[in-house]
Amino acid sequence: MVGANAYLTPGGRAPCQGFAPHYDDIEAFILQLEGSKHWRVYPPMSMAETLPRESSRDFTEDEIREIKPVIDVELGPGDILYMPRGWIHQANTCHGGKHSLHLTVSAMQNWSWVDLLDIIMPMALESAAASDTSYNLRQGLPRNFISYMGVMYDQTVPEGIKQAVGESNGMQTDDGNENKNISLKKMQSKFHDEATTRIMRVCKEALNLITAGCDQIGKRFLSDRLPPAFSNVESSLSSENRNENGGKIWPNSMVRLIRPDIARLVLEDGKAILYHCADNSRVYHGNPLSPLEFEIDDAPAIEMLLTTKEPHWICVKDLIHGDIEDKMEITQSLYDEGILALLPIN
Repeated sequence: MVGANAYLTPGGRAPCQGFAPHYDDIEAFILQLEGSKHWRVYPPMSMAETLPRESSRDFTEDEIREIKPVIDVELGPGDILYMPRGWIHQANTCHGGKHSLHLTVSAMQNWSWVDLLDIIMPMALESAAASDTSYNLRQGLPRNFISYMGVMYDQTVPEGIKQAVGESNGMQTDDGNENKNISLKKMQSKFHDEATTRIMRVCKEALNLITAGCDQIGKRFLSDRLPPAFSNVESSLSSENRNENGGKIWPNSMVRLIRPDIARLVLEDGKAILYHCADNSRVYHGNPLSPLEFEIDDAPAIEMLLTTKEPHWICVKDLIHGDIEDKMEITQSLYDEGILALLPIN
């Protein structure tokens, strides 16, 4: 996902600053358009704040005073500055009274491995729990497990702390508790083994859902993005111009996806579902995705249509499907939806 924001900072006798020092959850490219601006960029404060998933709060000058800026530069018209996700920055206009206008182009928001796994792991847990070949995730938890599991029963707590706790509670700390501790360790070990087996079962399921997870994050991207702005050439080949290019699909019609990556085929609930962004609103999520539903045996033909991109064309009769009528009907549906280009017949 790529976005862009314009920032205008007024000039004045003293330097003006719009935002306090902070870091963002995006990769940022600063394009200085008018005036000049003084930028200071600092490395992340810790490993935990490296490549963050969320933007930071505002920092005070005291908090960053001891951090040496990696970049300390004045940008003028035409200059570009790149700031990785999580790098602290602040900027102000320069002396001289002139305003500053810059464009921030952002990328990679919510587009990391953890975001993909955030989709895959819940799917894997649900799939493993619903398995018709194993019910171990649906089994009840061991009886009284909360009486021996948890930090208060953790045998790795330093001995000095356990003795102090025992003495303060009037508990025995001699060999009289040895047998009890051995029994406790056995129950804890068994519980850990059973939990590990089930966790590994979910992880194994997750490995089978990588493709499905990519489809889901791809579908989310289609939902989040702006609608495509078709060029005059693209529009002339689309269903918007059917009076000129005919608009009727025949076995010898030549077609292709009107714009790369505007549509995606996924398999859901035993159906071939096609999602696209051609009807998206310019208002964020103003129009929900309206998918097209097909039978599973239509999927190979749809895949061929969606993967045929400029400058290539594909003939309808060459689509993978057993029935020419179905080939024409599938292609007509996608063309009428506005996502296929039709080569005019001379």
